[in-house]
Amino acid sequence: MSYWFARQAEIKVLVEREAALRADIEQLSAWGKWTVDYVKISRALDYLSKGRLSEEQREMLTEQIWQISRSYATDPLLILAVVAQESRGNPNARGRKQSGAYSGALGLMQIKLETAKKMSAHFGLQIETEEDLLKPEINVTVGTAYLIRLISKYGNWKDALIAYNLGHSAVDRMLQSGKPLPTKYYEHVISKYRKLTELDFKTSDQQPVYDDKWQME
Repeated sequence: MSYWFARQAEIKVLVEREAALRADIEQLSAWGKWTVDYVKISRALDYLSKGRLSEEQREMLTEQIWQISRSYATDPLLILAVVAQESRGNPNARGRKQSGAYSGALGLMQIKLETAKKMSAHFGLQIETEEDLLKPEINVTVGTAYLIRLISKYGNWKDALIAYNLGHSAVDRMLQSGKPLPTKYYEHVISKYRKLTELDFKTSDQQPVYDDKWQME
């Protein structure tokens, strides 16, 4: 009987050790993924911005997007695909309408000042002028927060991206009336996402090769 109890105690210890080891492996796997994601974000930002971001700005944006992607279980390259579509990675981009008139959209994620002011209160940001919104770290914070809010509202990336482009009021009216949503913007973003995933993230010391062709859609 004492032998049986001793064996049970040994088995219990082994099971506990196995569970602890499994937890450690899972944690290491998660850390590895987060590290890979961090590198991907940094390299993709460098690729998109073509040197228009300082090293400090790129590091700050990498950290921001990495944290957001972890917090909301979102692929960071999808966020950067929106940046690619909206501004081609230009932090000083100013949107234009088809007529050529200034649209009011600013920065990496082409956010309007009115929208930014409404969103900024939730993050303790003070946004008063266009210059404030042209700061990459502020623009991306507001833009990703707005995008995440749209994803929460519609429950999927497709409708959220279309609303990001057209405005949620326009999308709501189309959905209520049963009209099909235009998908051109969504398709462009997904195309850019796929091309971002094809970048070589393994050789971090290699200078990125810039190619405008896929950004001209």
